[in-house]
Amino acid sequence: MDAAWLKSQFAMNPEQSKADLAKALGLEPPAISKILSGQRQIKAHEYVGMRKFFGLPVDGTHAVQQGGLAGKNYVLSPLENTMKEPAPAASDESWVMPARLFENRTSAPPDQIRIFAVQEDAMAPDILRGENVLVDLSDKKPSPAGTFVVSDGLGHIIRQCEYVPHSDPPEIRLSALNRKYEPYTVKLAKAEIIGRVIAKLQWL
Repeated sequence: MDAAWLKSQFAMNPEQSKADLAKALGLEPPAISKILSGQRQIKAHEYVGMRKFFGLPVDGTHAVQQGGLAGKNYVLSPLENTMKEPAPAASDESWVMPARLFENRTSAPPDQIRIFAVQEDAMAPDILRGENVLVDLSDKKPSPAGTFVVSDGLGHIIRQCEYVPHSDPPEIRLSALNRKYEPYTVKLAKAEIIGRVIAKLQWL
């Protein structure tokens, strides 16, 4: 999603003008010119608005450009802002990511992937406080074991989750890499697993 994409939309829709698009997005016309010249990036909520303007499909918290995989983008929303129905539209806090980054990495549909900002150091040094991870909301079963976002009744935390062998009724064990966080066991039926962590953003 860049200047080339926007230029192609204007080329395919010659009846639409930069001024009309600016008005639809609540922007000044020079902002559109800056996007077209590559001086300004398209924000996530502007991308959704542009798709509406050009008559392209828009689906709640994600939107994908039609065409080959290389031309698709996912608009991923923060977990804390989207744990309610219906899910809100993309906002300034959303991430726009090329679909090719997900190819062969996950089978999760884009509307089931959320951003989670880690608020504790329980999984340090692998995942640090303040880092952002991607969560697959469609995967709530710790088989195989892995890192999950779970609810502790007060908010969302990140823990290693695994089934307790031969437990009846089934139980899961939640643990942390940081030893100051004690592991504990909870019945599977009582566990509030939000989703599996599938990736993280790491600055180098």
